[in-house]
Amino acid sequence: MSLSNIFRPKSRPKIFICYRRGGEGAGFGGRIADKLIKHFGTHQCFRDIENIEKGTDFVESIKHATGICEVLIVVIGPDWTTMKDENGRTRLDDINDFVRLEVSTALERNIRVIPVLVGGAKMPTENQLPDNLKSLQRRQSHELSDLRWDYDSDQLIKAIESIGIKGMSPKEQEARKRKQKIIGAVALTAVVILLGVGVWSQFNSQPDINDKKIERPNNAIDQPIDVVNNTNSLDVKDIPEKRKNNFNRERENVKNAIRLAANLEIEVLRTLNPGILQKVMIGDALRNSNATLDQFRTMGVHQICNLESQSFGDIDVYEEGNRLFAEAELFETWSNHTHRTSDNLCLLHQEPHESHQTIYLEQKNDSWFISSIAQNSDLMPITTQCGQYE
Repeated sequence: MSLSNIFRPKSRPKIFICYRRGGEGAGFGGRIADKLIKHFGTHQCFRDIENIEKGTDFVESIKHATGICEVLIVVIGPDWTTMKDENGRTRLDDINDFVRLEVSTALERNIRVIPVLVGGAKMPTENQLPDNLKSLQRRQSHELSDLRWDYDSDQLIKAIESIGIKGMSPKEQEARKRKQKIIGAVALTAVVILLGVGVWSQFNSQPDINDKKIERPNNAIDQPIDVVNNTNSLDVKDIPEKRKNNFNRERENVKNAIRLAANLEIEVLRTLNPGILQKVMIGDALRNSNATLDQFRTMGVHQICNLESQSFGDIDVYEEGNRLFAEAELFETWSNHTHRTSDNLCLLHQEPHESHQTIYLEQKNDSWFISSIAQNSDLMPITTQCGQYE
């Protein structure tokens, strides 16, 4: 997706930290979140108070983040099951309660859910939980106390790492800080150069101090964008045999939706008219794309983009409740020119560059829509000023 490359999207969070901002466990929740973020990094952790952008749909953002994480940490204080809202109703009895929504979504997906007991809390019984949270009682809990804070929190980190989520060593944390300083310096230099020619240029990813090449899986097949029929075989995981044909067909529909989105993005970047994106995008993908176009309009530029190749890796179609979702690994090669809108003069151009992304989709009314895009490559394309401004 070209629009997702212009401003780097957030990495996919792996750890969702679920805790109430009030009640007896609130202080512990913030401390646990800080500890996990320090060890695993902000890019791998999600907590709604900080990670949901202003103006976005709170419920949809929570559903999305809970729907793609790998582990949910539920911080349970002594009043977790009894806390009431302003109307005197127990909060867990409210189907729209955010904590209930977060936990029930994770339990429905059957991902790792770790109840963390704080402040002397006991594990809730099934009778204390609404129906869609009753299976929480069967999850192995982790007790965390003030007296053993360092030991208990380190054991929690080990439990998370045991499922394959890697933390950052002190050396890696220091390297990340140095990289952020380099990124800031490069960004500042780019701003100075581009202000000299009267335009801000948009880069499609953050720079990396190492030269790296995107490695494609063996099952990734190069394909021009005008090729509709792709016959590469991909395993369908955990799907009964009698339903494989349906999922294979949906997998092809997913590819077609992504191909259509690429073609529409080329037109949208040229015209700065976001309306047609609603045919293929929803949620975070649509919001982020609209924000990008708003910045282009403010800067008075548009882009002429060329999609030179497109190929797919693994595509996983799966059911949650009565809804279909999909994750698709996408490899593309793009080149583009940035033009000034006032007189259509070409200001900058980017050489062909590869983009490796994970595309998240959901089906609505028998059509597939892109809901979110995660950028997996850190390469910055070679960007040069065009001849008129040398």
